[in-house]
Amino acid sequence: MNGLLQLLSDFMTDHRWLAGPAFGLIAFGESLAVIGVFIPATPILFMVGVLMGSGRVDAAPVVLFGIAGASAGYFLSWRAGERLGHHAWRLPAMTRHRRSIARARLFFRRWGGVSLVAGRYVLGPFQSMLPLVAGVARMDAPRFYCWNIMSAVVWVGLVLTPGFALGRGIEAAIFEKAWQDQIVAGLMAISFCMIFVGLVAAGTRWSH
Repeated sequence: MNGLLQLLSDFMTDHRWLAGPAFGLIAFGESLAVIGVFIPATPILFMVGVLMGSGRVDAAPVVLFGIAGASAGYFLSWRAGERLGHHAWRLPAMTRHRRSIARARLFFRRWGGVSLVAGRYVLGPFQSMLPLVAGVARMDAPRFYCWNIMSAVVWVGLVLTPGFALGRGIEAAIFEKAWQDQIVAGLMAISFCMIFVGLVAAGTRWSH
């Protein structure tokens, strides 16, 4: 995993003009129903925040593409739920996660549109199921668009901030580039370990 993060970091640093679109694709996949469950987005987001804070990638395109990708992923998931209706729960990919989907449906039923924002932090990897649930529940388009955009803006802003703050601190300390690379690699490793433990704990919780 750390090797993949390093490859992504090198790619975004060496091709700064592609950093925004690359992050947009990651945000899109993380927000897409079913697919988002398998994308370890949190360590990637932390890494991208560090790269932004240290000035290795440009912040504006990364943020804008991230918001666009996150919004598009939720939109397609909502649209799929609207088209499929309750037949969506009979798909093979869905029957494997019945308990988690049931919890997502309960969360949406209780909180409505707010769940599209809060669910990104509360439901962990299964947050990508929420727009699908919203579509099946026939959430009207204007209301969904509003919550979807708000969700993307808040999510991108909050998840990039910790890494960005650390990246700024590393840059301000005026470490040599070799030391900066070592510090960033160390922070990514720590982040990955923490996220791995969190995902294991979340998986255990959702399985009960």
